[in-house]
Amino acid sequence: MNYDSDRYISWQDAIDKLPEVRTWDDWGEIFLDVPTWAPLVREICRRAGIPCDTIVAGYPGSNAVFIVNRKTVQTRAVVKIYAPLCREDYDFEREIHLLLEPRPALGAPRLLAHGRLEAASVWPYVVLAYIPGEPIREVRDRLSDDDVTRIARGLGHRIRVLHTIQPASLHSLDVTRQGWDRYVASSSARCTAQLRRRTKLPQSVISKLPAFIADVLAEQPDPELVLVSGDITEDHVMLEQTAEGWCISGVIDFADARVAPREYEWPALWFSALDCDYAALETLMAAYDPSQALDRAFQRRAMAYTLLHEFGAHIIAEVIPPRLAAEIDSIRDLQAVLWAETDT
Repeated sequence: MNYDSDRYISWQDAIDKLPEVRTWDDWGEIFLDVPTWAPLVREICRRAGIPCDTIVAGYPGSNAVFIVNRKTVQTRAVVKIYAPLCREDYDFEREIHLLLEPRPALGAPRLLAHGRLEAASVWPYVVLAYIPGEPIREVRDRLSDDDVTRIARGLGHRIRVLHTIQPASLHSLDVTRQGWDRYVASSSARCTAQLRRRTKLPQSVISKLPAFIADVLAEQPDPELVLVSGDITEDHVMLEQTAEGWCISGVIDFADARVAPREYEWPALWFSALDCDYAALETLMAAYDPSQALDRAFQRRAMAYTLLHEFGAHIIAEVIPPRLAAEIDSIRDLQAVLWAETDT
């Protein structure tokens, strides 16, 4: 939509009128409201040398995201303004997009501009190239089996490219093994606490999860640490329809990327982008690494890394209905529910 009535409001005045944001609930009330942000978006586009004819809100996430000039191929772009509660993401995303750009096979958006709007408060922003298409979740019911196979294979190739990127130049991310170890310690405790609050899993099962995680990690001493997205979901894999069928046009949103063992990548991918389609997982893994068997060892690691994932407790709470959760009496049962266990 075009908000002509806002064209004469300066971006400084618009910043002054922004309500104080102290909680995520405060942020949720305004972060996708186009009239609130239109003056700021126009100023960002002016600084980036991009026209701003139309502004529409992007998909809900942590930050304020807007698509400008969506119907004009030559000038469309994405403006991302960072929430006060996670402004540290600005430094990281600014760095990681420069790291991703030399790998066009990955299909990540290019960084077009970045900076800060400073008036009564400071608002960091980035401007990214627009990735055309629709997210998987919008077209999933229109995908044929051939489409799913093609998309899974394409994802496997793209993730392989991502995992070969050397993250040593990222200054805003802890890329050390000690950093990963610290994450494991905090994440294990956080996940079990959240599962107690958010699920009906028996306490007898939850209490055994930290030891299970420790046992699985001990089985793979010093795993290779790679750059993972950690958030390859149905919202972040973009598709376009071609003469061949639905194909991947790009992968977006690397704000939750980190350095971790490659297994950290699989939970978000399995539960969201692939929608727990085991045949699609087999196809993806064959493209990613033909030597990777989807055996019980793989599923055991996948279970442990689901618990270690930043959103692991949320995933489990969403996937397992309360009545079923209450009936799970072992970690093996939990693994069988979450990861389609086979007899291999």
